[in-house]
Amino acid sequence: MISEQGARFVDAPVSGGVPGAEQATLTFMVGGTHDEYTNVKNILECMGKRITHCGHYGMGQAAKLCNNMMLGISMCGVAETMNMAVRLGLDPQVFMEILNSSTGRCWASEINNPVPGLLPNAPAGRQYAGGFSTDLITKDLGLASGVATASNTPIPMGSLAHYLNIM
Repeated sequence: MISEQGARFVDAPVSGGVPGAEQATLTFMVGGTHDEYTNVKNILECMGKRITHCGHYGMGQAAKLCNNMMLGISMCGVAETMNMAVRLGLDPQVFMEILNSSTGRCWASEINNPVPGLLPNAPAGRQYAGGFSTDLITKDLGLASGVATASNTPIPMGSLAHYLNIM
């Protein structure tokens, strides 16, 4: 065991992407003992603004996987919604403002809207350069599907988001 060698270990995946890393506003999801969490918290605070102890080993990874499944689901919903709004003749800027001040508001619509020209800092505003690639979300949605199968957890929307990303 690693502890027998005098070392410590935590799993501490992040959320916030390149902008979060550049601005030291990442969210860390930490798995490990409470003492290990306490020992690394100050170090992680140099890179992030929210450091959360999720439980024992692996729970940081579990939180990250669930978070990314939600991202995949919400991005599919925002993309479909924006596409329908534009096809119905709504101005995308006007509809984005409505969406972001109404019950449909979410990170995907407010920060990472997939329509070019709406948000200059979103990948769509930079010719889709940077950002969380579709390969990565497809990988994470595949991992979530595997974990869901192993834990006998139905995830119909997560599975559909995975399917839509591999089409």
